Amino acid sequence: MQNNIGRKLGQLRPGDLLVGVDPHKHKHAIISMDQKAVVRTRFKISNDRQGFEHLLMRVEQETEKAGASGIIFAIEAGSHYWRNLAYYLAEKNVRFRLINPFTLKRQREGEDLNRRKNDYRDAIMAAELLRMGKFTETRLLEGDYAELRALDRCYQRLKHEQARAINLLRGLLDGLFPEFCQVFKSPSGQSAMSVLSAIMVPGAIASLSPQEFICMVRSHHQGGRLAVGKLAALHRLASVSVGVKAGAGGVSGEIRLLVERLRILATQIKQAERELLELVGKLPEASYALSIKGLGKLTVARLIARIGPVGDYGNAKDLIKLAGSNPTQSESAGKSRSHTPMSKKGRSDLRGLLWLAAMSLLRHNEEFRNWAKGMENRAAQANPLHRREVVGAAMNRLLRLYFALVTKGQMYRPATTLAVAA
Repeated sequence: MQNNIGRKLGQLRPGDLLVGVDPHKHKHAIISMDQKAVVRTRFKISNDRQGFEHLLMRVEQETEKAGASGIIFAIEAGSHYWRNLAYYLAEKNVRFRLINPFTLKRQREGEDLNRRKNDYRDAIMAAELLRMGKFTETRLLEGDYAELRALDRCYQRLKHEQARAINLLRGLLDGLFPEFCQVFKSPSGQSAMSVLSAIMVPGAIASLSPQEFICMVRSHHQGGRLAVGKLAALHRLASVSVGVKAGAGGVSGEIRLLVERLRILATQIKQAERELLELVGKLPEASYALSIKGLGKLTVARLIARIGPVGDYGNAKDLIKLAGSNPTQSESAGKSRSHTPMSKKGRSDLRGLLWLAAMSLLRHNEEFRNWAKGMENRAAQANPLHRREVVGAAMNRLLRLYFALVTKGQMYRPATTLAVAA
């Protein structure tokens, strides 16, 4: 039976010239190697069209000199500098494979105990890993899938920026007005930000009457109903606040800027959500995934963005490995852990999204909920799962279900499709 390395080695044709690439912002380091690991040429190219054209010209010349039958590139997929060259090679129908930077680093350190490192050395190691069959079979996204992936990354960055701004806001309020978050649990709520836009120094709030304070906040309010009861409670706490008075003016100015930034971010996040939902409706996978009770439209859009076309994967196990949620044995000296952990060697962002999706399914999908209870309550000899293990198993079950629905072109029917995903 052919293993994975054997299958990958079968993708290398006899007589192929292996071209290793270590990509960087301005210059890419290039080496060419034959299948006997003999390095034939090394040079650098600029990261632009002229450099890419020069690369193909040099490689074609070397192919003729070496009498090679074909060309295949090995590109270290560090940072984002590999993408331009990869898409250019795809345009020209030139074969290439990506090399995991972590694998490359460990291989280089294992061979060079003195930790020798330079650009050409990394390019050589990329070609060597290609020769050994230790590469990644990555397919570049095109069309709506590429647009959806870009939108999802934009949405994710906006959410991270929003979370960072909220954490910074909480930190500033802990010094200026620590009682604020006792009244408003979230400083990013509409009423809370209206207070912070108008006035947030406790002494200034205490100097106003409750009616004057509420009127001032109302004049800065944007959104729905104003929480008048919380404003009255905040006014009472302002007179006994232990907030730091030194530098209060500067801190309050920074808080106003943060409030403005949060409002802008909220608008941008809503715009990104609308574009995600509009685009995902054009993809065939969306209708099948949305038929699963417990999955929302935004979750489905982000799931498809991070997985891409299902046709790129051979089976559901490939999706599980992509997420890094596959159980992995951990054993040493005949001793193993009592619980089997996830490998966590896949895409962490996909794994995090699947965790939230699985939690939603266990809460809102009756079939998933009954299945989870069965996993937790089965007999001791049948290895019952703990709660967190059940969530991990539900993530893999969701991926198997999603793969089955899309590949078979069926909508979710609990009586039949859950049996497929078991």
